Amino acid sequence: MERFIIPNDLNTGPEPDFGAGDTTYLLLNPVWNESYGLQSPVEISVAQDGRIFVADPGLHSILVFDQDGDRPGGFDGLLNLTGETAEPLAPIDMDIDNKMNVFFIVGTQKIYRWNQYWNTVGISKTSISGSFTHLQTGVVQDADANTNIWLELLNDTEWELSDVIMSDNQTIIDSLLEPHIFYDGRHEKNHYLDPFYDPDSSRFTGLTAPAGEENMIFTTDDYGGDQNQHRVVQINFQRSLLLELETGDMVWAFTGIFGATVKGYGTGAGSVNQPLSLDVDYQGNLYYTQAGDYFPVHMIVPNLSGDFAVYTSGFQPGLHDIMRAEWYVSPQDVAVDVNRNVYVANSGDQEILVFESNGRFFKKAGIEEFLIDTTVNIWSVVDTTSVDTILTLPDSSQIDTTFQLLVYDSVAVDTFVAVEVKGLLSSPSAVSVDNRGIIYVCDPDQSSIFRFSLSNTLDDDIQLDD
Repeated sequence: MERFIIPNDLNTGPEPDFGAGDTTYLLLNPVWNESYGLQSPVEISVAQDGRIFVADPGLHSILVFDQDGDRPGGFDGLLNLTGETAEPLAPIDMDIDNKMNVFFIVGTQKIYRWNQYWNTVGISKTSISGSFTHLQTGVVQDADANTNIWLELLNDTEWELSDVIMSDNQTIIDSLLEPHIFYDGRHEKNHYLDPFYDPDSSRFTGLTAPAGEENMIFTTDDYGGDQNQHRVVQINFQRSLLLELETGDMVWAFTGIFGATVKGYGTGAGSVNQPLSLDVDYQGNLYYTQAGDYFPVHMIVPNLSGDFAVYTSGFQPGLHDIMRAEWYVSPQDVAVDVNRNVYVANSGDQEILVFESNGRFFKKAGIEEFLIDTTVNIWSVVDTTSVDTILTLPDSSQIDTTFQLLVYDSVAVDTFVAVEVKGLLSSPSAVSVDNRGIIYVCDPDQSSIFRFSLSNTLDDDIQLDD
C-alpha cells in the first residue's frame, strides 16, 4: 500500500466531497503507535479546532494530538483519570462541544466533563449563594449554591439572579478544573424525570455532542434488563454555578439532567437493540451502530414541529445500501463528516465502510485493492446431436431412448479481476473524520491509530514517503 506523509497544517482547506475520479483510500504515514504514547486506543473524536482526542482505557487517559501527531500542552488534566473516590477511570468514548467541554463515559450511568477553556484561562471565583427576584411579583428568595432550591430558581425563567456572592475557595475551583461528574443517573432528579426506566443502572456505551449552540448531548444506554433498556438518551444542560474567569468574564457552569429517551428498544428500522456507538450531524440527525437484531446501522431524523422532538428512521431496508445487514460483522463505531457521509468501523471484517449521505455505498478504507490481468474462458453451446441408446434398468428390463448431446466451444477473453486484501487493520474499534476528509481509525490490538485519505484529495505538499 502506498504511504504518504501528512502536512502540519492539515486543519485548513476545503471540505471533502465525493465525486467522479475518486479512486482509493491511501494510508498516510506515519502510523501513530506506541511511540506516540498509545497503548489501547478504543475511541477517537476530532474537535472543532482540529485537535484529535483519543480514549485509551489502558492508560486511564484521554490523549490529545495535533493533526501532525504532536502532543500539545494544556491537557494534562485528561491523563491518569480518577473518579470521586480516586478509583482509576477507563474512558471508552468521548466528544467535545463548542463550549470546549470534553465529555467522556466509562461504561456506567455517569458522564464526566473536563473543560478545556476553564483550564486555559483559569477560574478566579465561583458563586456560593445568591438572591433571586420573581419577575412578576418582586418576591426575593435567598439560596445557597448547589442546593435543590438554587438549581430550581437558577433554571426558572420566572426568576432572576439579582444578587450573587462569589468565593475564591480553591477547593471548589480545583473541583471544577478537574474532570468531574456532569450527569449521574442515580441522582434523584434524574429518577424523577426518567420514571419508565432504571437510570441508576444505565450502561452508557456511546456519546456525542452537537456542533452548534444546543445545550444538550446524547448517549446510548445498553443496560437491557427486564425492560429492554436499550435506548438513545438526550441529556440536557442545567445551569449550576456562575463562574468568574481570570479574564474577568462571567460564564455559566452547567450540569447534566435527563432530557428524554429519544429512541427505545425494537428490532425495526430506527429502533434500538444493544447499541454500540453514536454520532450526530450538523442537522441534528443521530447515527448509531448496534449488536442486536436486525439492522446494524441506523440514522434517525428529528421532527421538531411539535412540543418535543419525534425521531423517525432516515434510512429504509431495501432502499439504502447502508441498511444491508449482511455487510456488517461487529460494527463497533460510526462517524459522520461535514457532508453527512457515513463511516462505519466494521471491526469483524477489518475494514471501514464508507457511505454517501443518501445511504449509498461508496468505498472501503483500510484494505488493499488490486486489479489482476487475467484470461477467462467463456463457454457456449455451438451444436447439438441426438444419440440412440438402450438403457438397462435394475430389474434387467431395457428401454430404447434418445439422448441429446451438447457441443461446447470456448472463447478466451482478456479481463481484469478486482482482488481485495485485508490485514492492515486488525480490529478497528473507532473511526472519526476531520474537516479535510482524513479518516482516523483506532486499532487497539495494534496499539495504533491509522489515517487514510482519498487519493484525489491529497494536497501537493503531501509527499510520498521514500
